[in-house]
Amino acid sequence: MKYLNAVITLLFALLLTVGVGYENKIIIVGGCLFLALIFLSSKRWLKWLLIFPIGLIATLYFQTGYIYGRPNIGIIASLLETNKRESIEFLFAIPIKVWLLNITLLMAFGYYLIRVEFQFKWRKSVFIIGCVCFYFSSLSLFISHCYKSTEHYIKQIEALKNSIHQTANWTILNVKPRYKTYVLIIGESMRKDYMSSYSYPLNTTPFLATTPGVFVNGYLSTASHTAVSLPRTLGVSHGLDLHPVNNIITLANAAKMKTIWLSNQGFIGKYDTAVSAIAVHASEKQFLKKGNFLTNNTSDYALLPLFKRALTQPYNGSKLIVLHIMGSHENFCDRIKKDRYNLKDKDLSCYLSTYNQTDTIIKTIINDLKATQESYSLVYFSDHGLNNVSHVKGKTQLVHGDLYKQNYEVPLIEIASDIHQHTMLNKQISAFDFMSIFSDWIGVKTAQLPSLNVYQLPQNKNIQVLSGDKMVSFKSLKNDPDEIVH
Repeated sequence: MKYLNAVITLLFALLLTVGVGYENKIIIVGGCLFLALIFLSSKRWLKWLLIFPIGLIATLYFQTGYIYGRPNIGIIASLLETNKRESIEFLFAIPIKVWLLNITLLMAFGYYLIRVEFQFKWRKSVFIIGCVCFYFSSLSLFISHCYKSTEHYIKQIEALKNSIHQTANWTILNVKPRYKTYVLIIGESMRKDYMSSYSYPLNTTPFLATTPGVFVNGYLSTASHTAVSLPRTLGVSHGLDLHPVNNIITLANAAKMKTIWLSNQGFIGKYDTAVSAIAVHASEKQFLKKGNFLTNNTSDYALLPLFKRALTQPYNGSKLIVLHIMGSHENFCDRIKKDRYNLKDKDLSCYLSTYNQTDTIIKTIINDLKATQESYSLVYFSDHGLNNVSHVKGKTQLVHGDLYKQNYEVPLIEIASDIHQHTMLNKQISAFDFMSIFSDWIGVKTAQLPSLNVYQLPQNKNIQVLSGDKMVSFKSLKNDPDEIVH
């Protein structure tokens, strides 16, 4: 019986370590957890007072941790800001293997709590050793990362919510817009290496691959999750710190532009708090995510009539129209009207089809802009990329993550009425500099930040990105090559 208890405790420790995202340290932190569980099992009250509540939280986190890794500010934001429909989509997308492992973990956890009890001669010494082992275990790391990530998230949300009632302190030095209409399209979960416009062999973005424009090959997102990445892209930021009131909308407002925000993602108070806290400053805003959550899987195509209406509104000065699309958000097959590639790898086929759909939407918007016969410029970028966690050849499972270069390598594209060539600019640029790019784009000079276009920005080979809860060198990240389909 003792051997059985030890085996089940070991199984519990290993599964829990994998489930909270520390698979790469499983021998050390998993081993410490196993020893802690053995030594602390001699005190029944300690099992129920300490191991039970923490272990239960970790067990409930298992599916998220197994797929996305250890807790970080992005995962905490996603867990707290995801709407009901996205939660249901996530549960249905979890592989059977993960469900079975989670059930096995739950059974091993229950057995440990009820049946496992080891007695030792030197109780005080064993108790101290058990506490030391627990301190260095995966369960202790899990609680530590949960606490730090939640703390960072709360600070971010407080800063964003406070910014809604604050007045931006822009000092405008000069305003010289080059175009009548500015369109900013914010994509979702699109990594550039799956775009045919960035040399992917399958024709996923036929319009972008041939249209005149400036394509930045080396643009890196600030972070790997929407709720963390976009506030640091669309507002002034230098890493973990945020100055959200000084953002693209308040800058455009200060330049006397008409600002319109059209979103197929959620509004403050329900879902995408981090982004909506910036959108709320726009003079006009429309969010498609309203009503019963079951009716809220709205296609990005639904934004097109709203865009056309915004485009035709009379205004003497320049307009800024922002479209925040669902793009390539998981689950991919729910984002598209049609699977255009019909690959054996269904997940990849739908993911690539979302690229084709976004490409079509951009093409439609460009045609609408041309029809006005007025000057225009459109900028498109994605908030972050994804990485493949599947270990099965020929089958992908693309998810959020922060350990790979492709989680940050995203497109940055400008198409304008006065751009007549297709130019690929091979240059590393950080999305932390997007506010400077935006300022130059709309023709505004301020005292607060430099106004520089993508050509003027200095080459930066030591860019840092926000990975988890700290800034890391982009060069230090691993590579996740694309799945080539001809």
